[in-house]
Amino acid sequence: MRSRTYALKDAERLLPLLRAVRRELRDRTFEVARLEELREALLPSAVAHHADLSMLEAELSTQRRELRRAEKEVETLGCRVDQDRPLRIVVPSTDGDLAIDGDLSKTTMRRLPLRQGV
Repeated sequence: MRSRTYALKDAERLLPLLRAVRRELRDRTFEVARLEELREALLPSAVAHHADLSMLEAELSTQRRELRRAEKEVETLGCRVDQDRPLRIVVPSTDGDLAIDGDLSKTTMRRLPLRQGV
């Protein structure tokens, strides 16, 4: 991960890009969950659905790879995906960590509270 600290104005310039990345993270996360659920439904009849399961596994692999690629893009910017809230992106700034989160159409930036005991 690239180490970087952003001034507030520079962090604000990242908002459109991070909004797009958050949208991709959300869409791919939902798609992985949907495909995993479908795979679980087909497993009891795996012999009859062998071809379908093979295609499903391939698509699941693609979605997971692209999800990792999106997370890596965040890291390349010197930011990180919050492990407790995967649609929150944390931007290190000169004023402390900033959280990029909220409704995707109204993505906002706010200062993260200090963590207790850290």
